[in-house]
Amino acid sequence: MLKRQLNNPHLLQYLSCQWTKRLLGYAVGIDDDFINPEVLTYLRGQPISKSASKHTKKALVALLSIDDRHPKTTKVFLDNCTFVRKLLNLPRGSDKLIQFALICQANPWFQSVATMLHIQDSYTGLNSILLDVTGLKVSEFSATAESLMQFGLLNDKDFGAIDGSELPQPMLLNLLTNKLHSREQLIEPLLQPSDKAQFTLDDFPQVNTALLGDYLSSAMSKTLVGTSILLHGVSGSGKTELARSLAKHCDCTLYEIRSTGMVKQNPDEALESRYPCKDRLRHLSLLNALLSTPSNAVLLIDECEHLFELADSHYSKEYLQRFIEHNAIPCIWITNHVQCLEPSFVRRFKLIAEVSSPRPEDIQHVCKRHFKGLGLSERFKRNITRINNVSPALIANATHVAKTLNVALTDAENTIHDVIESTLHASGLWDSKAQYQGELDFDASLLNLKQPASYLDEVSFALKHNKPARVLLSGPPGTGKTAFAHYLTETNQRDLIRVKCSDVLSKWVGESEQNVAELFHRAHVEEKVILLDEVDSLLVSREALTAHHELQLVNEFLTQMECFTQPLFAATNFDSRLDKAVLRRFDFKLECTYLKPEQVCALYRQVLGIKRLNLEEQQRLSTLKQLTPGDFAILARRIQFRPKQNHRLSAITLLAEENQRKQPQTPMGFIRPH
Repeated sequence: MLKRQLNNPHLLQYLSCQWTKRLLGYAVGIDDDFINPEVLTYLRGQPISKSASKHTKKALVALLSIDDRHPKTTKVFLDNCTFVRKLLNLPRGSDKLIQFALICQANPWFQSVATMLHIQDSYTGLNSILLDVTGLKVSEFSATAESLMQFGLLNDKDFGAIDGSELPQPMLLNLLTNKLHSREQLIEPLLQPSDKAQFTLDDFPQVNTALLGDYLSSAMSKTLVGTSILLHGVSGSGKTELARSLAKHCDCTLYEIRSTGMVKQNPDEALESRYPCKDRLRHLSLLNALLSTPSNAVLLIDECEHLFELADSHYSKEYLQRFIEHNAIPCIWITNHVQCLEPSFVRRFKLIAEVSSPRPEDIQHVCKRHFKGLGLSERFKRNITRINNVSPALIANATHVAKTLNVALTDAENTIHDVIESTLHASGLWDSKAQYQGELDFDASLLNLKQPASYLDEVSFALKHNKPARVLLSGPPGTGKTAFAHYLTETNQRDLIRVKCSDVLSKWVGESEQNVAELFHRAHVEEKVILLDEVDSLLVSREALTAHHELQLVNEFLTQMECFTQPLFAATNFDSRLDKAVLRRFDFKLECTYLKPEQVCALYRQVLGIKRLNLEEQQRLSTLKQLTPGDFAILARRIQFRPKQNHRLSAITLLAEENQRKQPQTPMGFIRPH
């Protein structure tokens, strides 16, 4: 092991010894603190005898005079130092500064000698010594140090501050082993091409991709400085895929800036890095400086919020701000947490786009290739894409699990649902609220309205063409108001947000109004239909209200309804309780009524599963004038509780009881004589 370390060509031992001999002339004193036997052994790459004298400059020079056992590596390194000088257009003589900086980073033993010399001669410092060694003018030396900082070879103009972390190891290794002829060869270890785009810009209808694509194309063609785009949104909404699609649209190469950009050569470096964000910013700066312009390249910085959070603790906030405004290579920044970015950062991006969760139909379209081969029903695909907080990435993971298990049909559906539910549960995003589910499938032929049937066609047109129609559904309980709203939205492939009192009302003053505002904003952004169920409990007439916060809530609802851009339904059994201003805001006021005799008979046969009614049943049913589909839903539930019992004998009695409950109660009393 020791022999292998001593004979490591990448330590540049011959050049390290040559430079150490050169620096000895500036040393004030020689002792074990300056250069001890262990340091000397690794500098030489050869053990030294215990009897060897090493406490005089002459003795040390003799020990450091070694043969070059790796002349090819030495030549490649020196040629590359000259290449870097020419690449950066630096003055002659600056090769030595490049050599010194790189040898310090390649050989920690030489770096320790340089550091001790810097400490020992703190009055003049290492920069003064190197100024004398190189023969450069002060202005040339300062300009060279500045250029090497921009290049990434130095973190500080003070050469005594070199700590070995300046240049990424694979890039340093590239300078030691490969003769370089172009800047592309130099930065090749830093380049991490992103995966190929799997979608087109048309697959992201929730984003203004035309603006993004046109801007990026134009900025690249004009080689504009400061082309920085910020994509933000919830996790899994497709931000990274959108960035890849943008690069594909602009016919350019997308390179990812990772916490350590050296995955190809040294995958363990990510685990060893003490400051991954600092390393990442350094790699970003290097690529921005070294990629040729125009380079037909775009840089991708994913999960960028961590870079901004550490500004001013690990690096300068001003530097990061300047970079966003003056980057030569276009950059796409991605974050799930845009709130972590200070406004001073946000305003410096040229273009900002929120990548919201796709609509269910868009998710279903994007996930077609994931569904392929699993035999999933269309109903399941539709339902799974309508789960709250689901994303294409999550569905891709779930279908991957199903395909790995070699399951299909119902088994695949169960697996996919379980994976999605467990992931959303773990993320705290699973919506466990009870969903509306009618006991009987909605039948539009059983819906009776007092208004003309043409009204329904107008409402359907509004839903289909995304018009902001407002519909009030009133009538007795059980007539199908809520079910009708669900039926219409599902028929027109629209998503519905059903709003109950518990979704809005809060014990804190002012929070109810805030909940209302957030509800309408969410529906507007996601283009969803709103159903205000039992709306009489939310929008009661203001004439009957006394508390100020109750008035504020009604006012907030009225304001939001007036500005809402999507269809809106409201259902109530007591429309007389509603505020007059509320009634005025509805375009359609549909009143649902009781079932007709022929509808009662048809529904009776359907629920009981019989083909014909006997004469007694027909006569008794004809007397029940105030039955609703909801009454038959009760009958269907009762049948579930005792499936083997013959319910035909008790069914009409149950319906008669429900019918009787709707009869007006006649008060009993006495008339006062005049």
